[in-house]
Amino acid sequence: MANGTPIQVPSTVWFTRTDVSPVISPSEFAAIQFVLQPGSSPLGDTTVLSGAYVLGWPYTELYRQQLPKPIVVVAIDSSSGKAFMSDLNVTYVDQTEDPVYLGLSDADANQPGPTRNVQSTGGYFNVDLPALLGLPPEAGYYQVFLWLDDLVTPIQTIQVPANEARRGIAPGLYQVTGSNLVTVRQSSKSPTATVGEIRTDLDIGSSLRAYGTLPPGAVQTPPTGSAPGNPVLTILAANRQARSFAWYVASDAYRTMQTMNVGSFDFDPFQIIARPSPAANVFVVTVLGNIRNEVLPVLIDYQQ
Repeated sequence: MANGTPIQVPSTVWFTRTDVSPVISPSEFAAIQFVLQPGSSPLGDTTVLSGAYVLGWPYTELYRQQLPKPIVVVAIDSSSGKAFMSDLNVTYVDQTEDPVYLGLSDADANQPGPTRNVQSTGGYFNVDLPALLGLPPEAGYYQVFLWLDDLVTPIQTIQVPANEARRGIAPGLYQVTGSNLVTVRQSSKSPTATVGEIRTDLDIGSSLRAYGTLPPGAVQTPPTGSAPGNPVLTILAANRQARSFAWYVASDAYRTMQTMNVGSFDFDPFQIIARPSPAANVFVVTVLGNIRNEVLPVLIDYQQ
């Protein structure tokens, strides 16, 4: 987390540039970045996320003037793996029907895009992280990132300060429960380990099973990002057309990997999130401590 004078928080989300806002080249077409900074709100000490984005096709056609509100902020409790998440559309956060609409079908969005001289759009946003996500009043370590469809930022690990005035909410929204949804094993379909990230591949066929491999050394050296204890494996999934999300905690997976000295695992994405009918793109993010995969897309073409 950046150091400096705490940012004064005027509201849960606001859309102005700050002194610490990231600077992104306007030539980018798919960039989201953020920094974390101490903040001061009417309820006391807090943590501020200051973000910036530059997005071109297909995001400008998918979301149009709604950007950056569809961007999702995620904070995963480092000790439990439980996920707190919300988009930036806070006006409607408690309503049943999500107001974000799409300007393209998944079939159109999956097609090759126009040339890169098509105009992109960019801007800034700031978030009172605990207030937006309903983090509990106790101090805690969280793995924080931003997510939009097939884009995901690097993870930053922070300790959010305690604040008794904060009204935490149970992180049960979108949670999937169940046992043995993740299998730890080395398979002929397990991808080759990649330095610095979880590698995930999809078995494109009747099973559509996802296979993952931790980076070299991650079984022997827990990738905690300075948080105490061992990391926990969390899998998140999103259906863009329905604006539906789901996440699952494989609480024993990492301990099993250490015991077996195996860094590979696999799972069925449609045990995490309901299989769309009709078919729709599904995007899957896998997180262990401060490492994650590049978003794994389960495209409509694969679901036929």
